[in-house]
Amino acid sequence: MAEALVMLKGADAGRVAEVLTSGCQLAVCCPATALPALAHAGTMAADLPDVLVTCPERDAPGIIAALDSATDRAASSVLAFTRHAILPGRDKVRLYFGLRRLEALSLAAFQDYWLNHHADYGRRLIPPYTYHQLHADPDATLALADACGLPPSTLDGVVEVHFPSLDALVKQLSRDDVAQGALEDERNFIDHARSQFWAYEERV
Repeated sequence: MAEALVMLKGADAGRVAEVLTSGCQLAVCCPATALPALAHAGTMAADLPDVLVTCPERDAPGIIAALDSATDRAASSVLAFTRHAILPGRDKVRLYFGLRRLEALSLAAFQDYWLNHHADYGRRLIPPYTYHQLHADPDATLALADACGLPPSTLDGVVEVHFPSLDALVKQLSRDDVAQGALEDERNFIDHARSQFWAYEERV
């Protein structure tokens, strides 16, 4: 099933929850104090979405229409993607890592390296937690953005990892083999300066 990630600014999570359809997931941005000075995180970026909605692609336009004016549409965006569940599962806290590729790479080269090389780091280092890669589909994103009346996301993909708590997330990402080994490989394909990294609390 084709999926969409709707990234909302200025949205009330309670109102968003009211209009979600079956099979949707809702996550809310954790506060600025949620993460320490992790290598990936730095400070909390101003452009981080307040609310993330993951849903079937076909349901996204109706959800946005039902919100009416209860969100900042100009600052929000939508992404159509293909999911690769490297380590399936879901839990209470979602690590959201919105990726933009190095300018020297094509989207195809970026996604190939991410899935067929870098994913091995996830298989080794992330258990017992989950690890999903959401690969952007630019053409489908443009069509979905038009249907939703939202800007199309410029992300090339999103890392989605779930943890039982914020403490578990911080402990995992502070490990030397994660903070150094995986991060060093990321520099081969991810433009960290243009990417987004933060923790979200699952609500639905």
